[in-house]
Amino acid sequence: MHQGAWLLWATAAGLVAISTTNPFYLLALVGVALLVHAACARPGPALRSLKVFVAFGLITIVTRTGLTFLSPPVSASSVVTGLLEGLRLATLLTVFGTFNAVSDPSAILKLAPRRFHEASLAAALALSIAPRTVVAAGEVREAQRMRGIHVSRLRMLPALAVPVLETGMEQAMALAESMDARGHGRGRRSRYRTQRWDRGSLAVSLGAALALAVFVIAGRIGHGDLSVSTYPLVWPDVSVVLVGILLALCVPVAVDPAPQR
Repeated sequence: MHQGAWLLWATAAGLVAISTTNPFYLLALVGVALLVHAACARPGPALRSLKVFVAFGLITIVTRTGLTFLSPPVSASSVVTGLLEGLRLATLLTVFGTFNAVSDPSAILKLAPRRFHEASLAAALALSIAPRTVVAAGEVREAQRMRGIHVSRLRMLPALAVPVLETGMEQAMALAESMDARGHGRGRRSRYRTQRWDRGSLAVSLGAALALAVFVIAGRIGHGDLSVSTYPLVWPDVSVVLVGILLALCVPVAVDPAPQR
C-alpha cells in the first residue's frame, strides 16, 4: 500500500483522538489501532515496538492522574479530568505505535519534496528509534542471560539501559557515516521510482478522511458529547454513529493485510 495512505490514516486517527475526551470513543479508537496492528504490521523489529508505546501510554495515564493529587483541592472531578487527559495521550501513543509498525520510514522519506528532505529524514529516523531500541534491548538481555546476569529487578535496570543506549549511539554514528558517504547535505540525492496509488490506498485514505470529517462536524454541531463534562461530573453520552464511523479506520485490515508471520 502507498505510504501516503498510511500517513493520512495516522493523521486522521490522531486528530480524532485529539478532538475528544470521551472514553468510549478513545477506547474504540485504541481497539481499531490494535486491530490494524494485528492485521497489517510488517514483519521485523517494528512488530514488537507497539508494546513500548502501550507501556508508555499506561504510564502516561497513571502519571497524569497522579498529578491531580499534588494540587490542594483534590476532587472526583479533577481526578476524572486527569484520567481522561491521560487516556487521550495514551490513545495517541497507541495510534503512533501502530503507524510505526505498519509504515516504512524509508518509503515515507521518498515521498518528501526536496526542500523538506532534511525534516523528513529526521521524522524517518524518529520512526525507526523504537524498533531499533526494542531489538537492542532484546540482544542485550540475551547476552546478559548467557553471562548469568539477570535484570528482572529494578536495581539491575541500569545494567540493561547503559548497553542499550550505547548500542543506539553506535547505530546513530553508523547511520551518520552512511549518510556522509552518500553525499547527503551536499546537493546530491538519489532519484526513486514513484510509488503508485492503488485502489486499496485510495480506500484507506477515503475511510480516514471520512472518519475525521464526521468527528469534525460532530464537534461543530455539539453531537455525541465529544468533550466530557467533569465540572459537574456527569456520565458521558455516546453516539452509535460516531463509534460506527471509527470502523472506517479499519479499512487497512481488508485491503492490506500483512503476510503470515
